[in-house]
Amino acid sequence: MTTPPPPGHNPHNQPLNGGNPYGRPGAPAPARRMSLKGIVRGVVGVALAAVVAFGVYETWFAGAAMADAGDCLNAANSTATSVVAVGDPEFEIVDCGDPAAEFKVISRESGTGGTCDTQYRRYSQGGAGRDFTLCLDLVK
Repeated sequence: MTTPPPPGHNPHNQPLNGGNPYGRPGAPAPARRMSLKGIVRGVVGVALAAVVAFGVYETWFAGAAMADAGDCLNAANSTATSVVAVGDPEFEIVDCGDPAAEFKVISRESGTGGTCDTQYRRYSQGGAGRDFTLCLDLVK
């Protein structure tokens, strides 16, 4: 059994107390100042992350992704043709009595290969395990 070295003795010549080899407390490190450039980068980074997160939410968890049979939709950025792709239009669920209601969801099927009767418009969205097809009827 070995005996530990006496206090203040450093047999392996390793730094003690934050790098001071003599065992004395060192001066505190100077405080780091944030530059304006660093603050702007941080704010821009957070804003960019928020925009991306909102876009993902809107694409997969709002609008058409949450619509079910009986819901009415507004095509926020265009009007739908017979087959519509993701993002064209960007659907928003609205009250069916709202003048902005353009389409009524007739049916919802899982998967992007769903079919609709010829009098309805078909909208499919896929990816991230949330594949679905909506059959839409014009409200107006």
